[in-house]
Amino acid sequence: MRGGLRRELTLAVVFKIAAIFLLYFLFFSPSHRMHVTPADMAAALSARAQTH
Repeated sequence: MRGGLRRELTLAVVFKIAAIFLLYFLFFSPSHRMHVTPADMAAALSARAQTH
């Protein structure tokens, strides 16, 4: 009984770790990030400051 529970818990943890890595690579990896230059940020901040 104890061996089966240990195997089941190990598989659940491995599956969850694999799911976290998959989500990271699909949605949060560096290839999905926008490249923002200081000039772009300055333009965005100045445009926002003018609207307030």
